[in-house]
Amino acid sequence: MKFDEYIKTLPSGISDVKLKILKKLWHADSESFPKPWVSSAELLDLTGQKYFDRRARELRDQLGCDIETQHKTELGGHAWRINSQKLAQPQDREYLTQSQKLQLFSSAKNTCAICGKITEPGVRGLQADHKVPISRGGTNVLENWQAVCNHCNVGKRRACEGCTIECATCSWAYPEVVGINTLVSINEKVLSKITEYSKSTNQTISHVLEEAAIYFIEKLDKE
Repeated sequence: MKFDEYIKTLPSGISDVKLKILKKLWHADSESFPKPWVSSAELLDLTGQKYFDRRARELRDQLGCDIETQHKTELGGHAWRINSQKLAQPQDREYLTQSQKLQLFSSAKNTCAICGKITEPGVRGLQADHKVPISRGGTNVLENWQAVCNHCNVGKRRACEGCTIECATCSWAYPEVVGINTLVSINEKVLSKITEYSKSTNQTISHVLEEAAIYFIEKLDKE
């Protein structure tokens, strides 16, 4: 199928930005599928839109285009590609109204559900997030929304890409049930020791850090 024929299979009224993204992914130096990866930097430069990734996800979720994204170190970060000319059943991705967002943030007391940071709503602040992504069968009911800071929202979005873990057991989706995801910076020397220890004891790094935290807290309690 030629690109022009493929476009005709999509709903009418597709925006210019989405069309640019789709055309770039389709004509990515290959006639066969899956197409080669296209870096986020290229798509950003092409569209001139800071949030081009939302438009790319809408192509996948709302129009059913077979698009995936992964982190590609050789391309300097996240990249996108179209896997086939097949169309999936579109998924209705909607957003909360402004009043619903304010209600969500007020109920959360402007606190991120994942890291506990208190921040004002905004592009770099508190944001409304689907607990279970639409792409994983999530819905737009209010119960499936949570208030998260921008930092955690980006981290959750990347963690969800290609994930096969049951959402009900994920701390990104249900931190109030499963536990809170804490993002910390660890220098290379310490991380190397933790990694070696985790391998020698056949434990995950998360478990090693949890044991170390419990040991430290118990030690403080005794002092």
